[in-house]
Amino acid sequence: MSDQWKKFWENYRAIEPTNEDDLYFQVGKTANQAPISKEVFENIINDIVEKLELNHSDILLEMCCGNGLFTFPLSQIVKHIYAFDFTESLIEAAVKFKSNKNIDYVVGNGKEDFTKIFSQDLPTIQKVLMNDATAYFLPEDIEKVIERVSGISDGFRFYLTNIPNDENKWNFYNTPERKANYEKAVQSGDIFLSGMGRWWQKSEFENIAQKHNLKIQIFDQTNEYSYRMSVLLHT
Repeated sequence: MSDQWKKFWENYRAIEPTNEDDLYFQVGKTANQAPISKEVFENIINDIVEKLELNHSDILLEMCCGNGLFTFPLSQIVKHIYAFDFTESLIEAAVKFKSNKNIDYVVGNGKEDFTKIFSQDLPTIQKVLMNDATAYFLPEDIEKVIERVSGISDGFRFYLTNIPNDENKWNFYNTPERKANYEKAVQSGDIFLSGMGRWWQKSEFENIAQKHNLKIQIFDQTNEYSYRMSVLLHT
């Protein structure tokens, strides 16, 4: 499944970015083909900072960082960021457009041993972000991530954002045509669902938290994103 998603992202909006708008388009942060508003962007950043309790002494591990669109502003808040993504073109764009002296970008896969992909051994990590990518993972993948993070941490906060919420999926498939297309895709075994990915149940996160003795908070999103949720797991 990892290889299938890798191929998907290698071909998704495969452009050579030349400006800021292109970076938004490249990772799908658009509304009606235009970049999301500055207000929406800042709300996303503020939410991440709040939930992870980020400060200037923190070292952040950002999984599935894309082209660094969110990495760069976060780098202005924390001490250092170790960021990776398995799509080479996105990392190339991140290095070109969203570099900072306190960011290490590398190509790496979150379903493999990401603790060994950087040029140096990772320090103790206490803050971990998976922004807008959990839909491309299975519950057993997330469990493995937690196990690996536990190996380089003495206690952590792990924030997973913008997750398709199975309980509210009909808020997204909200027309007969959309619902029919979804049901047809499910019956055919289509894991991509036009890029939406896997719809998660809250109970799956609760089970993961219980199994790994973690505290959990689940945040339902509202308005036009009422079909999504975010999850904070922490020791």
